[in-house]
Amino acid sequence: MTVLLFNASARKQGNTATLGERLLTDIPHTTIHLMDHHLNFVQDNRDTGRPQADPTDDYESLMAQFATANDIVLATPVYWYDMAAPLKVFMDRWFDSYTNGFPFAGKRVYLLIVGADQPEIKAAGIANAVRYSCAWLKMDFCGVTTVTADGPHDIAAMTTFPASFGALRLNLEKIV
Repeated sequence: MTVLLFNASARKQGNTATLGERLLTDIPHTTIHLMDHHLNFVQDNRDTGRPQADPTDDYESLMAQFATANDIVLATPVYWYDMAAPLKVFMDRWFDSYTNGFPFAGKRVYLLIVGADQPEIKAAGIANAVRYSCAWLKMDFCGVTTVTADGPHDIAAMTTFPASFGALRLNLEKIV
């Protein structure tokens, strides 16, 4: 069993990363901070005859790790009612992998969203984007938890989480 946590926040010790680490407490995992990696925007080469790939960034090395994982936790803060740009670019690049026969099918994906201003309402599009991407790539979308946090250490200080957090945690504990 391999669990990867992809943190899309610019803050490695911020609320988003902390939520991911709290979810995965005592569950062996590897955390990848997307901000530590260079990712180019997706280029659609289908009409050019060139391969659908870009070897000039870190995407292929990230996907090599992704390939070994059974469970993927995507964690993002809410930026302007959407996921953070590093996660969006990373997910956009899944098209490169898809067109090259990458084995997405059967991977389990969990989504963590952290926002300050009613994120359960205003960031609903993030969950839909991940859910539909998983369906298209035949990955199992295992759920989402959305947590309201504004101050830099709000998640670290929280003593209770939404029921959806507990449900994600139970699903992950089953695989350990």
